[in-house]
Amino acid sequence: MTDALQEARTLLQQLVDGARDGSLTPARLAGQLEQVERLIANTQDNGAQASAASTPALDEQAFLQEQAYFVSHAIHELRTPLTSIRGYADMLGQPALGPLSDMQRQFVDTIRSNSRRMEGLLTDVSDMAKIKGGTLRLNIKMDTFKNIAMMIEKNTRPLAESLNKSLEFEIPSGLPLLQVDGDLLAKAFTKLVENGLRYTPEDGGKVTVEAENRANTLVVRVRDNGIGMSPEELARLGTVYFRSENEQVRVHKGSGLGIPIAYGIIQLLGGTVEVESARGAGTTFTVSLPGMN
Repeated sequence: MTDALQEARTLLQQLVDGARDGSLTPARLAGQLEQVERLIANTQDNGAQASAASTPALDEQAFLQEQAYFVSHAIHELRTPLTSIRGYADMLGQPALGPLSDMQRQFVDTIRSNSRRMEGLLTDVSDMAKIKGGTLRLNIKMDTFKNIAMMIEKNTRPLAESLNKSLEFEIPSGLPLLQVDGDLLAKAFTKLVENGLRYTPEDGGKVTVEAENRANTLVVRVRDNGIGMSPEELARLGTVYFRSENEQVRVHKGSGLGIPIAYGIIQLLGGTVEVESARGAGTTFTVSLPGMN
């Protein structure tokens, strides 16, 4: 076992023990989870280098699966105290428990906000580990993109309203039927739409999701009028933990896992992604998925 892997296991075990005995510190959890994921990523990179150098190494796929199961188990343990923390915060905000001062209400809102962020980060870390390990379960069935688009809108409309951004869906009739996991595909597009909403102007920011049928291939474009990306940033897009140094990006909290997860899910579902972007000219993600024969 490599030093990085042993360190990742030790840190995760400490987090699980903290969740069980109540000593977990929510404020530190995001950084600790990101450290675990970086250690695992470093272990995978080292394993690939060792294989390239013809030195003995573990079977790569078995190794990745083992890590995915381990991370999944640890995250399951960590979700329990987070759910409890958010639940009690929700209870404190109920009128039946008495009025709160403005400062107390601010504290409760901060607990809620950070708990939601931690839960989202836990899910992202788990999904990324499963994608890398090939253990992400797919529930493939016949679906329509119109149904999937409704899920995407439900997931992203609250963010659009909170940021005062425009979100439009142009979903025509006659789109090809799909044989996909609709929930996972909605999650992938949710990541792309959220990315666009966060990095568009405060005044006039707009994200559009439009679809068309191209020779029985579903083509979906997620287009925004945001800050765009340089060629160097485009080249690194999809790399785990990559985030632009642009100040307009850094003002939003993020882990750099959203786009890699979206890419991974779309690839698992047999789709492809193309990106067009330029600094100050917005970004367009074009996703193509085969229709049912």
